[in-house]
Amino acid sequence: MRTLAAGLALALLAAPAWGRARNNSKGPRAGGYCSKSAVGTTSTDKKGVSLECKASRNGKPRWVRK
Repeated sequence: MRTLAAGLALALLAAPAWGRARNNSKGPRAGGYCSKSAVGTTSTDKKGVSLECKASRNGKPRWVRK
């Protein structure tokens, strides 16, 4: 029972760090959706590429390369 509790404790300590390492998709990226309030604005992605938020053909705003 103690080994099970120790294993669970170690798993819970490692879980937040594992989640941060896997979630690298934060921020704008080419082809990704942007908010309607961001239409017309520019930003850069994690590689330094300049992106602009534009409405697509169906009206949904997306980040496109400038």
